Amino acid sequence: MGRRGDSGCDGIAENGSILYACYGSRATTGIGSKTKKKLLSDFNRALENWDTFTTWRFVTNAQFGTEPTKALLTLRREHWFGSERPLNIEIWIAPDDLWEKALTKLTLEQLNEILPGVPHSQNVQLADLVELLKVLETRERKASEATDQIKPVPSSKIDYNKISQTTCAEFKEGRLLSPRIDQWFNQQSDPSLRDAKALRFRSIYEEARKISDDPREIVEYIYVALAGKNFRMDTKRANAAYAVTVYFFDSCDIFEEPPTDGKGAINVIANEGD
Repeated sequence: MGRRGDSGCDGIAENGSILYACYGSRATTGIGSKTKKKLLSDFNRALENWDTFTTWRFVTNAQFGTEPTKALLTLRREHWFGSERPLNIEIWIAPDDLWEKALTKLTLEQLNEILPGVPHSQNVQLADLVELLKVLETRERKASEATDQIKPVPSSKIDYNKISQTTCAEFKEGRLLSPRIDQWFNQQSDPSLRDAKALRFRSIYEEARKISDDPREIVEYIYVALAGKNFRMDTKRANAAYAVTVYFFDSCDIFEEPPTDGKGAINVIANEGD
């Protein structure tokens, strides 16, 4: 560390038998040659300075194209079984490999300790909606996804619950993803999942109401329970949080329905502002 450097080691595990090298890149051009250079540089430094590891793992978010792949194959041939120093050389492409091979082995509490604000760490009963959030975040909305059938929630409910203009704008954006949420629930093996999540959303809403009677703070509480404290730092994560929240809002699982006068007419309390 510091002036002396890390000698090519970004992490060592299993009593020194596994050595990690990590490379994060935002580059969009020339990435193949840069990744190849980093791969070879980190490997050679590790080989010179660490004599116990038998597995070398290169973890990167960079596109792993032709140049780094050829360099990887060369290193594997040079350190194949029977060579002077046989090694198992692995590549983990983030985020999928990192998530599947490492982070899924952690409990939600452990995951929240190293990544504060991870979705559902405090609301374990919402944990199975992480997959839904991921679908909403990673898939671009297709033109074939019908939006003409998405009807805005009656203004009476908006007014009655004093939903702010800002929240209305977030709900409007999130509502575009409602068909995709319907599709996701329909594809789940548990037909009662939607009702179970609706009940949990209702309990979170009730928890929020005990803390504050400000609709804006209540909505924010629900957003955080679903997507983590820093969800607005990622636009796609924020839109996913809006979408799931308004989905349960529109289906009357959270917030209140305006009372009627007994003859079917709705009594509305005017919204007093943003």
